[in-house]
Amino acid sequence: MALTLSGPIHHLDPLSPNLHEDAARMRAHGPIVPVELPGGVVMWAVTGDEAGRNVLKDSDRFAKSPSYWKALQNGELPKDWPLLSLAAPAGNAITVVDGSEHRKLRRPLSQALTARRVEALTPVVAALVERLLDDLERAADKAEDDVVDFRSLFAWPLPMGVIGHLLGVDEADHDELGRLYTALFDDTLGDGRDAELSLHSWLDEHVSRLEREPGDDMISAMLALPPEDRLPREDLVVTMYVVLAAGHETTTHLLVNAVRALSTRPEQRDLLLSGEVPWENLVEETMRWDSPTANFFTRFATEDIDGADVHPAAEGVRIAEGDPVFISYISMGRDPERYGPTAGAFDVRRGETHTSFGYGTHFCIGSPLARLEGRIALERIFSRWPDLEVVGDVPRSPSIVVNSHTHLDVRLRPA
Repeated sequence: MALTLSGPIHHLDPLSPNLHEDAARMRAHGPIVPVELPGGVVMWAVTGDEAGRNVLKDSDRFAKSPSYWKALQNGELPKDWPLLSLAAPAGNAITVVDGSEHRKLRRPLSQALTARRVEALTPVVAALVERLLDDLERAADKAEDDVVDFRSLFAWPLPMGVIGHLLGVDEADHDELGRLYTALFDDTLGDGRDAELSLHSWLDEHVSRLEREPGDDMISAMLALPPEDRLPREDLVVTMYVVLAAGHETTTHLLVNAVRALSTRPEQRDLLLSGEVPWENLVEETMRWDSPTANFFTRFATEDIDGADVHPAAEGVRIAEGDPVFISYISMGRDPERYGPTAGAFDVRRGETHTSFGYGTHFCIGSPLARLEGRIALERIFSRWPDLEVVGDVPRSPSIVVNSHTHLDVRLRPA
């Protein structure tokens, strides 16, 4: 029987206790399946790794612009749909354009976020890691049973501090930005568009300040580019909106998910501490096995597409022109077709590549920074507290987009 959007095979719920179980249910029906999202909105979910890479590199048939989304253009979406700001962001965002327009927005970002600039952040990252670990230790000394919330005291302030340093954002503004981005990614609040507009307004004022008083930061560097390479003001603000979100949100989840995974696997922790396995492997295996981005919106079919042209196992899938398609990274990371029968097992010895940073022209430009932060932070955490223990429940954040948790209580025991 042909699969169509009129017959979704699964309903994704932001309050679902386990996104990996949702992913497995979707993947069991094939590499491309129709799924219902909160609010009754239906989309195609790409659950297989090969199919995902094929979609991600095919911007001709799977475009990023919401102008192709038939339901949106026909006014068929709920006016208060909480995911609208993520599925169809306002403005000329780098995430919603392809081709020459995408290259125009990405080029100055690439010129400012160079490998040299990222490498130069190593002492900044290392110093902030040590400061936060000291804060964590002091908090544990004062706490009952040495238990502290790793997420709020370390996993969130580290990437926010690094991206704040990179973008010239004062530490005093971190909490307000965190509040706005939390509202943006919480599928249950219903005010994602309000948070998006508030963030744009804040960043517009921030760019204005750096125009008047430039510093040694990436935005100032982009403002100082030759006129032919410089982004228009509105485009720069929207680009920084994306960079700030990607630069702190996903790295927070990476750190939380890595600590959760390694704390229950002492034999793998010992391989890392002994140097037998490099710490980079912990970052990569976490990205694969427990991707910080669960389901990433959105691409849109520019023509009628036979699923078998994307992946042989998607025979019977009929994607109509104007249909929305999202990439399920959390499903792709455990795809047995790519990773074999042990796809569901966490193993830092695996050493395989993954697709969780994206693929094709929209590959995550900040991946070197996320890898740098993850490697330094995780090595220092487990060197100081090799017997770190996660205690109590680890509740999920109410989202189908990010694979995050509201807190991570850990007990710290010195080496």
